[in-house]
Amino acid sequence: PRLLSDVSATFWRGEFVAVIGPSGCGKSTLLKMIAGIASGQEEGTIRWDGRDLGEEDFKPSEFGYVPQFSIAHEELTVEECVDYSARLRVAGISSAERSELVARLLGQVGLEEFGERTVKVLSGGQKRRLALAMELVSSPPILLCDEVTSGLDPQSEEEIVSLLRKVAREGNRLVISVTHSLKNLNDYDAVVVLYKGVLLSLIHISEPTRPY
Repeated sequence: PRLLSDVSATFWRGEFVAVIGPSGCGKSTLLKMIAGIASGQEEGTIRWDGRDLGEEDFKPSEFGYVPQFSIAHEELTVEECVDYSARLRVAGISSAERSELVARLLGQVGLEEFGERTVKVLSGGQKRRLALAMELVSSPPILLCDEVTSGLDPQSEEEIVSLLRKVAREGNRLVISVTHSLKNLNDYDAVVVLYKGVLLSLIHISEPTRPY
């Protein structure tokens, strides 16, 4: 059986998009198809900036993928995690420039006071912020987030959603976030509703500035 079928939608840079639906409806599969992690397209295309991603994949610096669970090494400090991510994904910058980048990103996600702390002592919300900083090192124009608010308390969830909206706006990047929560849907520009692998509805809540 097909995991996704009849899914057609257009999104823009600067938009913050939620993908909702029951478990097993294809939400995470949709993200993985966009990222190129899942393959097996029988028909249809995914386009970004005029390119067919089936023929010309994303460059490593063009997208970020934030999973539900932390992939940061528990024994490293917050600063070390972001620094190593920058070493792997950003070429041609000096040590001083990399240090400035790490400091700026930690400030952007609200972890500037936690740089020397090890990952293992962070709260769930702080680990999600760290994962976001690690994916933003290359300033990707598209950011894919897979249930990054899952398991968080209401305040932490609201803070992460607000942060992702800010990341979309200030970076003029497309942020697509899979979520089971319906609490903060008014903070999104659009909501995609999936059911049994089919796009049931695409609701535009607000309209960010569109390119001409």
